[in-house]
Amino acid sequence: MLKGKKTSIRPIEEDDIDTLYQWYNDQEVNLWSSGAWPLNTLHSKDQLAVKFLDGSPDTYSYAILDDDEVLIGTIGFKEANIPARSATLFVVIGNKNYWGKGYGTDVLITFTRFLFTQWNFHRISLDTWDENLRAIRVYEKVGFKIEGRQREARFVLGNYHDAILMGLLREEFFSIHGKF
Repeated sequence: MLKGKKTSIRPIEEDDIDTLYQWYNDQEVNLWSSGAWPLNTLHSKDQLAVKFLDGSPDTYSYAILDDDEVLIGTIGFKEANIPARSATLFVVIGNKNYWGKGYGTDVLITFTRFLFTQWNFHRISLDTWDENLRAIRVYEKVGFKIEGRQREARFVLGNYHDAILMGLLREEFFSIHGKF
């Protein structure tokens, strides 16, 4: 288990599926996590079990826990490019009681350090949509920089929005947060 100051990270377990089902079918959680409510977010428990327990060979998903080992979200990476030593990160704090309290920042620092030290990645990227200002601030606090914008790439609640592309290099992260 990976430990941060406020969070820990472990593999997703079968007992987590009921909670994930609630989050993946919650309009507010999905609005901020992907901006895609409900088009690609409504999933049955069986679909979530396949997604998180059987998984894709190219996607690595983990559970985020608080100090009391309560499941509060998920984090992971996909699109690992081993020759380029890069990957795309994703994170969702699904339990809304933990929003705005530093849990997202803590888990991102912990997981990013893990990806840079244990997976030996050189670069990590992620994306969000232009009105997800809270997430953009958290990503910038961790060290991510806005690298680009895909114009009107997201369709959110009947309107087109830009996708914001962000990236972080290994040495940038270590200069802010240290190696250990």
